Amino acid sequence: MATLTRISSAATAVRVVCPTLDHMVTQVRYRKTINTRSKKHISVIKAKLLAVTKWKAPQDTRMTMAERCGLREERMQETVVQENPLRDLMAKEARHVLETSGMVAVLHISDFSGPDRRVFCAKLKESDITVRFWSNSVAGLAVQDTPYSTLTTLMVGMNMYAHSLNPQVAPLLKVLKVTPQVSLLGGLVDGLLMSKADMEHYAQLPSMEQCHGEVVSVLSAGVSQTSQLLQNPLQQLSRNLQQISSSA
Repeated sequence: MATLTRISSAATAVRVVCPTLDHMVTQVRYRKTINTRSKKHISVIKAKLLAVTKWKAPQDTRMTMAERCGLREERMQETVVQENPLRDLMAKEARHVLETSGMVAVLHISDFSGPDRRVFCAKLKESDITVRFWSNSVAGLAVQDTPYSTLTTLMVGMNMYAHSLNPQVAPLLKVLKVTPQVSLLGGLVDGLLMSKADMEHYAQLPSMEQCHGEVVSVLSAGVSQTSQLLQNPLQQLSRNLQQISSSA
């Protein structure tokens, strides 16, 4: 073990005795204090080396949210709609379906696999309901500048469209009840925009055949009652004449 011995007070010196080396090592410091306030000038070579190896923080190239929104808006304004013949053809077909269908329902799908989709379409096909898959851009182009432009409020997310020649709202709701992956957003029934609640209320109404039968029964009851009222005086007159003839 090394021992330290102070040998003078004027000049600071430290004597180190190392028993392993079997000799003494004396280190003398001739200054009382060390100047720690002023830095010692370094050499030019060392200064260049430190300047070259100095760490520089990478520049932050990330954009703020405000810059992103502004850039996105500028890009949307500069975007030019390119001609797409296939999209125009699909939009024309969709417009024809809207004009010739008595019911067009907008359905939102989520996690709808291929087998479930085929089963769903087959169930609706039994009620003469056809399912179409159009993108929001195609559907928006189809209803543009038409009386059906109010459907654009329902074109959100991934949608599909169920249409039929006659309003088949009740069978549609019956199939949707057992298909949780599909939800009804609304649609057009006889040219009127309806919400989900309106279509559910419409499904509870009686059918047109039943309404026609009730109207015919009411009208026939009135006609029969009128004819009976008109025949009552004639029958009474004939009975009176028979009584007079028999008494004479």
